[in-house]
Amino acid sequence: MSHYIVLVKQVPDVSQITDNAFDPNTGNLIRTRLPSVINELDAQALAFAWRMKTLAGDTAGKVICLSMGPPMAAEVLRYSLSRCADEAILLTDRALGGADTWATANPLAYAIRKLIAEQLDGTDDYYVVAGMQSVDGDTAQVPAQAAEELGLPCVAYATDTAYKNGRFQFTRIISGGSQVVEPVKTPAVITVAKYDYPLFASFAKTRRANRTQLTQWGAADVKATALSVAGSKTRVIRVFPPGKTTRKCHHVHSVKELADCIIENLGKSTSDAAAADDKPRYILPAKRVSVFDRSYEGTEKECEDFRVLAERLNELKITDVSQITDAVKEQILSAEGVSFHKKALDDMLEGCKHTEPTYTGDVWVMAEHDEGTINAATFELTGKARELADSLEVNVGVVLVGHNVKSHAAELIAAGADAVYVIEDPLLEQFDPQSYCKAVSDVFQKYKPQIVLYGATPQGRVLAPRVSYRVGCGLTADCTGLDIRDSSRKGQVAVLMQTRPALGGNVMATICTKDSTCQMATARPGVMKRLPADPSRKGQVIEHPVVITQADLSLNILQTERGYGSVAFDSEVIISGGKGMQNRDGYDRLLNSLCSSVRDRFRVSVEKGATRTAVEQGFAERIHQVGQTGTAVRPKLYIAIGISGAIQHMIGVANTETIVAINSDPHAPIFKQCDYYIIGNAEKIVPELAAAIKG
Repeated sequence: MSHYIVLVKQVPDVSQITDNAFDPNTGNLIRTRLPSVINELDAQALAFAWRMKTLAGDTAGKVICLSMGPPMAAEVLRYSLSRCADEAILLTDRALGGADTWATANPLAYAIRKLIAEQLDGTDDYYVVAGMQSVDGDTAQVPAQAAEELGLPCVAYATDTAYKNGRFQFTRIISGGSQVVEPVKTPAVITVAKYDYPLFASFAKTRRANRTQLTQWGAADVKATALSVAGSKTRVIRVFPPGKTTRKCHHVHSVKELADCIIENLGKSTSDAAAADDKPRYILPAKRVSVFDRSYEGTEKECEDFRVLAERLNELKITDVSQITDAVKEQILSAEGVSFHKKALDDMLEGCKHTEPTYTGDVWVMAEHDEGTINAATFELTGKARELADSLEVNVGVVLVGHNVKSHAAELIAAGADAVYVIEDPLLEQFDPQSYCKAVSDVFQKYKPQIVLYGATPQGRVLAPRVSYRVGCGLTADCTGLDIRDSSRKGQVAVLMQTRPALGGNVMATICTKDSTCQMATARPGVMKRLPADPSRKGQVIEHPVVITQADLSLNILQTERGYGSVAFDSEVIISGGKGMQNRDGYDRLLNSLCSSVRDRFRVSVEKGATRTAVEQGFAERIHQVGQTGTAVRPKLYIAIGISGAIQHMIGVANTETIVAINSDPHAPIFKQCDYYIIGNAEKIVPELAAAIKG
């Protein structure tokens, strides 16, 4: 008899975000201006848990929902009780507020321990089921970090389940395909990426939900070891709205006009994306002209404040912090143009005493490989690591884990690595979160890098949280910007500033690590730039032995499905189809005709792509999937046909030069994320467009 603990979260309804939801002065989201709802993936996780209970025939098994949040989060627990939950527990306390993922996973894990001990008689026959991520954070870190704290297997990105021979099997998303796995043992943590079979409330259950007395625990009840801001491993430097889109979002009203737009854009020379990155490279304080030069701060305001301070000190002929007296401070504060107060001045002057980097060690990248090929994201991150390491004047290391993978070392060195740390074992041939966590943590503890970067892939997004939690380091997810900067007023020099989107891309946040020996981040594929390979580069290959046994494996891999054939996602043009293509015949017929016309007219390379939904419905092979759980692409032209524009898909095409959308839904989100769009039926528009382009 299994029990099912479902983690649910109350989140702001990001679909209703408007400009007045932000503070005009700070750029921060004012959450009270948005209605609160249950996190959609948690609602799907609840349905997934109910499906598990139904398949197993566990009439005596319980579905227990657990939520951590303010008192008003009771609403999502009553939502859960009105569907299928038997019991609900609210973990609420002011002492829990302001937590990052580390200080969220920790109390949740301790609450699960308390729940098991006190309400389920200490059983080990249970599953913790959660949505893959929440829309307010989008990190996917909390379930994996809770699994690490509890020492449990974690099946991430689950989309389906089956019950065979008394055991659950789970279908999960992996890079470029899907996999059927079963946990080696129970209990286990399951994160749900998609489950489109919602539960509905009944009148009787709604009445019961409203009358049920919820169990309520505080921080003291669960006895967690990491709470609130003090227990967090990261801190937010600033939150700000994303920059105004550079997409044209131009509505065209005829097929001829759309064809002309495509012809014009394909005729242009490709712009150099690197030219947009005009930030000056970071210089260590010891190498700067003046000790008061703090022009590499994490925010523009701090850069400006330090610039003003440096000017005042220069006017006063001050060249060292030791020369500053109370009288000098008064002169600075009374000077024209000084906008900071005495406490800020004291912090700034104290910060100027710090000239050595806060962290030491090299910059590392966690390599990812599939079927004998290094993932493209690994090369992108190696290029970014090279840039960061050069600023810090340290080396780049790449960690390569697997079986018979040493041969890839030369390729990684050519891509920018100075050292490749190879960990080989037959039991590491297939990726297993628990065994890989052990291997990576072991090499980390020996060599102690200051930065570790992972790809924000299905593999990286489950491995990074476990490793970071095990070694006690902060982690930032899905970064789109990584820069070395100072936070002098906090006494931090040469730290990694990690910028990422949140709230479905409606806000951006810059984050840095605190109270850690290392800074860890996952970065979105397709965002960083790969360096040209240099076969003449020399580097070290360091073999690191780790003892891996069967006891270190957490999953039995029963079946792996990958897209077959080859795909050329480095093509200049990619034409993709989504759910709106209706069927396989429509997908093949319409995309093939348009691909042929574009190829013949412009003599360019053209490839077909697909959304995850199109792949799952059998329109295309898995190898053609574009998006967060597929492949990130950056063609010159991307034509999206019948694609709504879900954020998980648009992440994968964000670096495309020109995006064209064809959709019959006038309210499709993709229309706000493309350059040109036309509203209409693909069956009518695509043949006409192919003919117009062909001429």
